[in-house]
Amino acid sequence: MHEVKSTLKRLALYYLLLAVNIIPCASILPDRFPTRNVSSIYLLFLSVCLVLYYTYRLPRAGGLSVIMKSLSCMALLLILLRGIKYSVFAGVDVLARHTWYLYYVPMLLIPLFFFYIALLISSKDELRILKKWYWIGAVTVVMILLVLTNDLHQQVFLFQPGYAGWDGQYSYGWLIYIITAWQYSLYLAAVFVLGFKCSISSAKKYAWLTVIPFVIGIAESILLATEKMPKLNGTYIIELPETLIFMVAGILECCIQLGMIPTNKGYVKLFQTFPIRAQITDSKGKTVYASGSAIELTVEQFDAPDGARIGAHTVLHKMELPGGFGFWQDDLTELDRLNEELEGAKEALSQEAELIRLKNELAEKQAKIEQRTALYDTIAKHTQRQSRAISRLAEAARASSDAAVRETCCRQITLFGAFIKRYANLMLLSDKCQTIEAGELAVSFSEVLRYLNFSGIPAELINTSDGEISVKAALAVFETFGMLLEANIKVLHGVFVNLSSSETAVCKLTMEHLSVSVADGMRLILKRANIQTDILQEDDVTYICFTLPGRGCEA
Repeated sequence: MHEVKSTLKRLALYYLLLAVNIIPCASILPDRFPTRNVSSIYLLFLSVCLVLYYTYRLPRAGGLSVIMKSLSCMALLLILLRGIKYSVFAGVDVLARHTWYLYYVPMLLIPLFFFYIALLISSKDELRILKKWYWIGAVTVVMILLVLTNDLHQQVFLFQPGYAGWDGQYSYGWLIYIITAWQYSLYLAAVFVLGFKCSISSAKKYAWLTVIPFVIGIAESILLATEKMPKLNGTYIIELPETLIFMVAGILECCIQLGMIPTNKGYVKLFQTFPIRAQITDSKGKTVYASGSAIELTVEQFDAPDGARIGAHTVLHKMELPGGFGFWQDDLTELDRLNEELEGAKEALSQEAELIRLKNELAEKQAKIEQRTALYDTIAKHTQRQSRAISRLAEAARASSDAAVRETCCRQITLFGAFIKRYANLMLLSDKCQTIEAGELAVSFSEVLRYLNFSGIPAELINTSDGEISVKAALAVFETFGMLLEANIKVLHGVFVNLSSSETAVCKLTMEHLSVSVADGMRLILKRANIQTDILQEDDVTYICFTLPGRGCEA
């Protein structure tokens, strides 16, 4: 409702200015008074005011501003030609007639510019006239050329031969009706676009206000066309130029008041209500504009550099402007508080990160310990027979007073201890890699056979193997060897081990007086390790051949 009242007040002011045009034509003036000249001077003044008004109110850049200023210039030209066409070149018919023709340049360009303004106002995205509308301007230019060249064809105005009495004795040609229809079609199309194609939602419900000055202008045009317009001193109180100018100016003012056309008005008020503490000063530090929350600057603060602190939590920013400076103050209270919290959070995160690192390190160590413990448990499980044998031998040695018995038990204990040691070593290697050098298995056999010799049982190793073998297969062969020793230690007369390799690694055991051979459970372990086992017994000698997986192959 406020927009409606403001717009209606503005329209009333415009038409009050139009009514003032009647005063010089009042009946109190004598008939010989040059009322038309006085009216023209007055309207020229109003047209100049319109040019200045649009220059001041509209932003400098943009197609809309250019076209509106061009329209106001055409209004000034129209009134100027209106004033001079009847008197300045009265003695020169050709110049007077062509001045009359030039009258139609602003008459045709004003509706064209008005239509283009309506297109720009109604457009949501475009900042310039679309090329598809250029044809309207081309048609208008053609009509202007037809009017200016009327002396060649006389299809706009028809004159007597030799242009006798041309300024009074003439008739209209068929082109004048097309030109007139074209003019008012553009006016009607522009009003339609403004009223029904408005892209600003806040102004759309009041866009009907633009119809009021249009209806008034059309009504006045009809009165002039039908010669029903009242006269004073023999002259119409309102003529066509001012009718059209005030109609277009009134419609555009409605658009400005409704916010359909952006203007420069209200910037000072906007600056005063600006929530930021800002101000603009001249070069000497005197405040020109200031927001309501701005704090007056001291001399020291005015001379301070950009980004200077003027308080515990306030920063003053400064930028140079034409003719002065712009200042704004940033309240950093919240930012400083957040920075303090951030520093605290960083410290807490640092401590937490260190705690997590230590926790992960502890978990890693614990996982290694658990893995190592599991490995030791596995070693203990697989050497359980030898451990029990050591326990029995130790008990027998403690229970016997015979030195020979105790010496035998001691030697066998060292034998089984050597086996457990070498088996554990192979298990540790299996935790790190999938294959081992064949020499590792040979070293394990060599140490056990050395203690077997120390126990009084002849033993020998021949090793011609090289390359790598599966650690799982090595463990299975060595574990089988340990089980055979533990089960036959009391009856064994000799052991011979031969390690060789060609396409595959081969371990041959020759054991004399073997009473217990490879058990079924051990055979299953050997099979799972992809080891082929061949056993041959002749008299008191047992031959066991283990064929390990191919060189470098995983079991």
